[in-house]
Amino acid sequence: MIGLIFDMDGVIVHNNEYHYLAWQKLAKKYNVKITRKYYREKMNGRTLMELMEIIFDGELDKSQALSVGLEKEAIYRELYAEHREATKGLIPFLELAKSKNIPLVVGTSAPKENVVFTLDGLDLRKYFVGVVDDSMVTKGKPEPEVYLKCAEMIKREPQKCIVFEDALSGIKAGQRAGAKVIALATSHGREELSADLIIDDFSQLKWEQVEALLGV
Repeated sequence: MIGLIFDMDGVIVHNNEYHYLAWQKLAKKYNVKITRKYYREKMNGRTLMELMEIIFDGELDKSQALSVGLEKEAIYRELYAEHREATKGLIPFLELAKSKNIPLVVGTSAPKENVVFTLDGLDLRKYFVGVVDDSMVTKGKPEPEVYLKCAEMIKREPQKCIVFEDALSGIKAGQRAGAKVIALATSHGREELSADLIIDDFSQLKWEQVEALLGV
């Protein structure tokens, strides 16, 4: 039996521009520099605490890092709230998978507050068996921990799962977990991505392609 694993940011929602804008507001307040290139290549896909370590070069203690990190996420939610919507073609694809009794799970580097904001805000939680968020892993992407835990949650071998990702670090995490990876070109150009299949959004994905990847 197969399983499908979904990253959240950049996959379930096409929201990375709003994360970047939130980081820019935070950077201005705390006098740090975050270029778009640095964000795309070094930050996207990592856990919040890992990001705090990277951006502030270890100068914040754990409590300060958490506080500043949650401040950034609150800025993001405020910026994105009125633009929040599911990625094109996602809901019909989830409906199709559910009709075939395929278990679906979310594996994200985002904190719980953002999971609630996204999945409950868009009434998408009903499609998923569960969520593995940043509080449930010790090592963020590109380490495979999040996707190994997702596979375990739906009682599937990673080799029988497809991971849907947009971030370079997330694609590596899926590959290291042993899963097939379908990359969405929402955060990077197609030429930057290396995966089993590359799509712009879920409207381009046919169920026959899913079965072909997993040899069903």
